Amino acid sequence: MNVSLIGFGKAGLELYNELVTNELVKSINVYDPNPTSFSSNVFQGSPKTVFSSSSFQFEDSIDLLVIASPDHRHKQYLAEAIHRDIPSFVEKPFVTSYADLEEIKNLLGSNPGYQSTSNLILRSAPLYQKVKELFASGRFGPKVFIEGKYLYGRWEKIVNGWRGHKDYSVVLGGLIHIIDLACYLTDDYKYKVELHRHRITSREPNDVLDFSQVSLASSETGFFSLTTSFSTNVEHRRDLAIYGDNAWIEIKGDEVRFDVSKLPELENLSPNPVSKGALLSEFISHLNGQSKDDGCFPTMREVLYVMDLCLGKSTY
Repeated sequence: MNVSLIGFGKAGLELYNELVTNELVKSINVYDPNPTSFSSNVFQGSPKTVFSSSSFQFEDSIDLLVIASPDHRHKQYLAEAIHRDIPSFVEKPFVTSYADLEEIKNLLGSNPGYQSTSNLILRSAPLYQKVKELFASGRFGPKVFIEGKYLYGRWEKIVNGWRGHKDYSVVLGGLIHIIDLACYLTDDYKYKVELHRHRITSREPNDVLDFSQVSLASSETGFFSLTTSFSTNVEHRRDLAIYGDNAWIEIKGDEVRFDVSKLPELENLSPNPVSKGALLSEFISHLNGQSKDDGCFPTMREVLYVMDLCLGKSTY
């Protein structure tokens, strides 16, 4: 495969390291407007890689476009990729506004077979893959209450980076992982949603809404209360708890608690992804017809449902 990677910040570097070791990838063209990022970032050099600080140009030879640019630029590259029918792997979030999401949906209407996914990486963690299996077999009970938190703990990125403006969404920047995880574990994407955004911190920048709360309700699956705080002075952490009639589990960062007598299969499983690029490798295998199944990367349909929920639109 010939792959083009747009963006060589932290996310782009991690995805590049996944690409450069993938035997199915023949060439990698990396684009970033800041040439110092190529030297300031630590990466494994490869003869199949070309780095460029020039503006990205679509080429007919591209087999996969990997989009790791700042969030608000995702839509422009994704829209052109859909128009050209070039498969894409997009860092979360897919897009950053409801208007952009509707534009992408309209483009997909003209290309319904288009292949793309988004890097909602928590679903690749060994613990969550097993929890999904147990939920499907009814081990938690018919309905559940899920409580989730995404604690950012890195306010300096809001202060110093492109995230620090009034339109930045902490739901799309962080809580999206927990929203997707709740849908993935229950295999249900049809929910009534309530979304609330608030300002809690007194720290600058003054116009970023640093706290959000999302409630999801389904008559089939249960009720979820999901929150995120980007200004909380704690370590970067993701918490999730599932309570059902038959079983429960609580995850607080790396700490996992559950009733061992009810869920012994969860012993010693990690709530963390094996790598930042795990879904990218799965998607590449899928595109090359080498995966036995579709893996755990989100389908196009699932990505669109999750984006609707993150933007406050009910999907039931």
